[in-house]
Amino acid sequence: MNYIPKARDSREVSSMHKRSLHHDYHGRGIYLITLCTEGRQPLLGRLTGGSLSEAAIEPTALGCVVLRCWEQIPVLQRQLAEKKSMKAGKPCVRDITLIDWQLMPDHFHGILFVRKEMDIALGDVIRGFMIGCTKAFNGIAPLAAPQICRAPDRQALAATPAEPDASAPQVGCSAYSREEGKARENAPLRPLWEKGYHDRLLMHEGQLQNMIDYVRDNPRRLMLRRQHRDLFAVQRDVRFGQRSFSAIGQVRLLDAPLVAVHVRRYFNDEQRRDYMNGCILAARRGAVLVSPFISDYEKLVRDEAFREALFCIQLCAEPFSDYHKPPGELIDHCSDGHLLLLTVATGTAHERRITRDECSALNALAESMARESAEKQKQM
Repeated sequence: MNYIPKARDSREVSSMHKRSLHHDYHGRGIYLITLCTEGRQPLLGRLTGGSLSEAAIEPTALGCVVLRCWEQIPVLQRQLAEKKSMKAGKPCVRDITLIDWQLMPDHFHGILFVRKEMDIALGDVIRGFMIGCTKAFNGIAPLAAPQICRAPDRQALAATPAEPDASAPQVGCSAYSREEGKARENAPLRPLWEKGYHDRLLMHEGQLQNMIDYVRDNPRRLMLRRQHRDLFAVQRDVRFGQRSFSAIGQVRLLDAPLVAVHVRRYFNDEQRRDYMNGCILAARRGAVLVSPFISDYEKLVRDEAFREALFCIQLCAEPFSDYHKPPGELIDHCSDGHLLLLTVATGTAHERRITRDECSALNALAESMARESAEKQKQM
């Protein structure tokens, strides 16, 4: 799908936190939605399974409610649209299909398809979902095991919800009088979710399956990170020469000889092949390949290095939050100590395309690090 509608005035688009300013969130599209609990408290489930292949999340009672609220989105929004149509005297359409989901201890992933342009923005839909979950968290709505909307090959959710983690606040819904209920409804609600949410737009062929694979792989990735906490904790102020980096992965790779990987556009086929083979040969002799690995040819070098269990340092344009996770298969290469991710960027990360100036700066940084490494090796 390559549907990128013209953006409306951003003031019309609700919940613009972590939103794309150039996309119309009233329009048709497929989205991966991510919401995190306030303070990243493990309120929604617990990790189970004795191995990576068995990793799964067992939901708490609150986690079950989150899944039920998610399941109810299409029907609820269709009913609200029908009521609004009758009142306004004109058709209001909210045609939403749920594609997949994954509950995690401290966050939730959901993939949904807005099939037709809506009279409200996607942010209003997600806000309603968040409010329903928050009311249950505060004891205003009942906690009950849901019937879950899922892909056909997903395992059925256990009928009996798990107990919350010992470190998590207990969630319940005891009986109370009408007066007590009104008092609760009027009282300020404890936040269940962090403010705002994150979304990723599906805009290219084949991207949906990648989204689904990522969502379903989350429990395994969590177990992997817990098994290698030292490698996945973001390390600040990692020094190399005069520079300071944030790092994820095997920091000791900075002590090895570094070889920059930068496949130039002006290379002909023979030059490109010789250069790429030279990079792999250097890695076989003990060098660590350093690059942002932006171009397809540079990624081929990186992937071949990983196939041969060689070592790479990848330079990143975005800053690392304390919860930053290596994307895709890079998490596996971090866990086995064959990859180090570095960034000099600071601040808050926002999903966007890397600019040409950033590409040039990262390639120049890789080459500078390789030169400094060569000088260092001569002095040893």
